[in-house]
Parts: sequence; structure tokens; C-alpha cells
Amino acid sequence: MELFWCNIYLSSILSFESSRFKNIRASNFFKAMAVKIPRTRKKISWKSRLAWAATGTAILAVIAFLAVSNWRIYKNRQAMADEIGKLQEQIQILEERRETLKAGLSASQGEDFQEEKMREQGYKKPGEEVIAVLQDKASNATNQDGSGSGSFWTDLWEKIKEIKP
Repeated sequence: MELFWCNIYLSSILSFESSRFKNIRASNFFKAMAVKIPRTRKKISWKSRLAWAATGTAILAVIAFLAVSNWRIYKNRQAMADEIGKLQEQIQILEERRETLKAGLSASQGEDFQEEKMREQGYKKPGEEVIAVLQDKASNATNQDGSGSGSFWTDLWEKIKEIKP
């Protein structure tokens, strides 16, 4: 009968603390109890806690520094890309201007262009006479004022304007 009660007691203890003693048989229960020492948490000194806190803070600081640096590099890259686009547009405009200037240069190196410029400055070929047509100063002054002789339609328009009260 004593063995019976011992088995019931052991089975109740084993079912209660089944998580701690899963693989222990009833016969080895007392041996396990004698050998197993409950673990107590080791107190962590303030120096080690301070060291862990400093390490964690340093790691977070490095991560924050890298994130900020990456953001700055990203912004600089965007600014450079915009500037490159603008400069490429300017290059294209300048190349087109260069082509027009080359065409103008090749045209100005021709004999016809040089002869025209020389005649504008008053030079003449041997055996030619220069004839200059001068306008009246009075008619020139009236033309500059906007009145005077013009085309038929402008004269007509001026007369119509004068008729209106």
C-alpha cells in the first residue's frame, strides 16, 4: 500500500512539474531532485550593463551616420544628374550655333561676299564709277515722324483718320 501511495504522489508531482522533468522515470525522480540544482539568474554588474549600452549606442550612431551620408549622396547625385541634363542641352545648342557659324564662315570666305562688303564700304573696281543716291533731308525727316509719303494705303488711312471728329 505504501508503494501505491508513493506512485500516486510521484505521478502527481510529475504531472505538475512535467515541463521540468519530462524524461525522468519515477524511480529516478529522487536522484534527479538531488542532482538538479535550480538555476538562479546571475546578476549583471553595472560595468557590463554600461559596456552593452555603450556598444548599442555606438552601433546605432554608426547606422544613423551611414543613413545620413547615404541620403546626402543621393541628393548630390540628383543635383548632378539635373546639372548634366542642362549642360547637355547647352552643348546641343552650342553645337548648332557652331554649325551655323561654320556655314557663315564658309559663305564669308567666298569672293561674292567679300566683294559685296568692299562695295558697302565704298571701294570700287578699276574703271567703275560710284554713284550715290541721297534723299532729301526734309522728306527723310517726315518719314521718320511717321507722316509723309508712303504707300497708297497708308496715305488713305491717314486721310480717313483726319476726317473723323
